[in-house]
Amino acid sequence: MLKAGSTVLSIWSGINFLLAALILTTLVVFKADSPLLVMVFEKSEIAALDARVIASLNTLTILYNSCSMMVSVLVWTVIRQGLLAGDKRAFWLLLGVIGFVEVMAFIASAHVGHARWQVNVVQSVLYLVGMGLSGFAMFMGDMK
Repeated sequence: MLKAGSTVLSIWSGINFLLAALILTTLVVFKADSPLLVMVFEKSEIAALDARVIASLNTLTILYNSCSMMVSVLVWTVIRQGLLAGDKRAFWLLLGVIGFVEVMAFIASAHVGHARWQVNVVQSVLYLVGMGLSGFAMFMGDMK
């Protein structure tokens, strides 16, 4: 069950990494604007925005997604090096770090009408299932 939980958490990490990498690629390589713009505003509203507002949003999007990519790498490493080895500290670290990220994702999304709710729900379900399976295995004795 520990392996199953670790696999689910690795899927969380992979999805998080890939989404952030895709968004960063569109902004940095292809010079696109933050995808949040079209999720929140109509085309006419975007056209009326000051260029500095869009640049500010793009800056925050790049910063957030670069951090998100690196958190994903660190989480994946903790899963592979710690959780799979049965290290309870890795479990508590992942519970706190991913849990904090998931709670903040919902809080942040609330300010823009939950524009990313589909991603937030999928990621939260993966987190809960992965941590549940891993926790059960570590604390109830099924370390397989």
